Amino acid sequence: MKHSVQIYSIRNAGDFDTQLALLRKVGFQWVESVATHGLAPAEFAAKLAHCGLKLSSMHASLVLVETERAKLVEACKLTGCPLVVMPFLAHGDRPRSAAGWRAMGARLAAVGRAFAAEGIRFAYHNHEWEFLSYEGKTALEWLFEPTRAEDLAWEADLGWVTRAGQSPQAWGERFADRLVAVHAKDVYAEGQAIDEDGWAPLGSGIVPWSTLFPDLRKRTELFVFEHDNPKDFEARLGASLAYMKKYFR
Repeated sequence: MKHSVQIYSIRNAGDFDTQLALLRKVGFQWVESVATHGLAPAEFAAKLAHCGLKLSSMHASLVLVETERAKLVEACKLTGCPLVVMPFLAHGDRPRSAAGWRAMGARLAAVGRAFAAEGIRFAYHNHEWEFLSYEGKTALEWLFEPTRAEDLAWEADLGWVTRAGQSPQAWGERFADRLVAVHAKDVYAEGQAIDEDGWAPLGSGIVPWSTLFPDLRKRTELFVFEHDNPKDFEARLGASLAYMKKYFR
């Protein structure tokens, strides 16, 4: 298993060097970046190496994967990163129809083929809005329908699946052939005393990780912890890494 962490989780913890040092202190060996964090590929790779961190995967926006792909490819080759993930569709880019989601799928599949030519896999990361229904199917189904799994894979954020009121187990099975990574997040139960935007420490919320993991591990080795708004960075990351090491084996 690769126990990774999305660096976005500690975006407010200081500059990039401080963030990397904290992740290494907590005990992570693998990280998932937000593109190159504004750095040139060589400098980005050097900073990771200096902290003894390895790049499991990289998030990159729609604009970057379409207009700065060469820079992302260079960074991936310097770090040995095998996976680029498009993590978010801005409100203006989000389709509002079945046809629109199909068109977006075809658009992303073209990006995926370009990355594949460089030996890099390309995937889509969901939030909750991909589970809105259009003409009897969810947006996620329309997105994937016109594509091949090798052109557009899936990094399943099961925390957002749960927040959408959907079954993470059902959707994990539905697109098992596309699953290349899992965002390991947890959600407080409704009515539970919450803070941190409702995201719970991993293993203490309502996402049934102990039930989900045996099937998920058959599909992927990459599990990426993420917390959108932790108050105590070190405590949240440390406890969640411990949970992953104990139960995600």
